[in-house]
Amino acid sequence: MRIGNGKSTQQCGQPRRYKQALLTFVGLLAPVYFVPPALSSMLVGPRLLTVSAAVAAIVVLMTYVIMPVLKYLTASWLCEQPSKKS
Repeated sequence: MRIGNGKSTQQCGQPRRYKQALLTFVGLLAPVYFVPPALSSMLVGPRLLTVSAAVAAIVVLMTYVIMPVLKYLTASWLCEQPSKKS
């Protein structure tokens, strides 16, 4: 699989954890803010049902839409290798 800067995910390796955490934080901001109120206005029933539906929607959005787009947009930053000092 190729990502933004032409590197494949095999060449990239595992990004640093702080970069993954920052990307996850940025990706969760909008869905956590907008999805629960939108679903609570549409679903009438127990709060657990509304919260479960909101979490399910956010997980699907993060997995199939938000994170792939964020990874593509930040591929060069995610795959950046630390410079070796001589």
